[in-house]
Amino acid sequence: MIANVLGVAARAAALMLVVACAGGAPPPASAATTGPYGSETPSFETGTPAALSATANAPAELAATRVDPHSVPVPSADAPSRGPLNAPVTIQVFSDFECPFCALAAPVVRELEAEFGSSVRVVWRNLPLPMHAHAALAAETALEVYAERGGAAFWRFHDAAFAATQRAGLDETVILSLAEAEGVDRARCRAALASHTHAPKIEADLAAADQAGINGTPAFFVNDWYAVGALPYPEMRAIVVRALRDLGR
Repeated sequence: MIANVLGVAARAAALMLVVACAGGAPPPASAATTGPYGSETPSFETGTPAALSATANAPAELAATRVDPHSVPVPSADAPSRGPLNAPVTIQVFSDFECPFCALAAPVVRELEAEFGSSVRVVWRNLPLPMHAHAALAAETALEVYAERGGAAFWRFHDAAFAATQRAGLDETVILSLAEAEGVDRARCRAALASHTHAPKIEADLAAADQAGINGTPAFFVNDWYAVGALPYPEMRAIVVRALRDLGR
């Protein structure tokens, strides 16, 4: 069984972050949660990160907040992504494979890619929540699929994992079966999970989320526009259109 997703040393170094599933309000200040990235995880403080402070230049009809461009997380060059590197709009998706609202948001992102084509690049960022027992395992497994089989296999795993979340939920057996369906080497995959090969990349995403003040999943940075929650397609589309207009397109 791969019950403990991070080893003791990695957990000690991991960031303590709790965010709310569905993009709702974070837990109350007195809350503490035990999760795979640390025990007695302190609750998230709202309103303090400069990146999410209200700004007067965000139109009321847009379901997003414009942030200081310097506060926008910079994805690593080897993060799972789709779309051209020089696309004018980058959509960073901070998500959790076991979050049902993240599962609802995934096809909306697909629709954006279908409509805007080479104008958008989608970058995946892992944000497994402590209250989801299998989210961290799914995140590490997804990165192992990516390492062994490449981007196309990663995105198929991504879609299959969210489909499983919506059906009966994720567990270790389901997650490993989905990885093996993408052709990963069983022994190599289990060894990578046992040694937490990909934990540093997940911790880097957690650090980026913490620094940016993300307070819910799914969360999106569309260039320098921040949005949170499973927004309907028209609202997400409006954010992309605004980001393109900002660039004179």
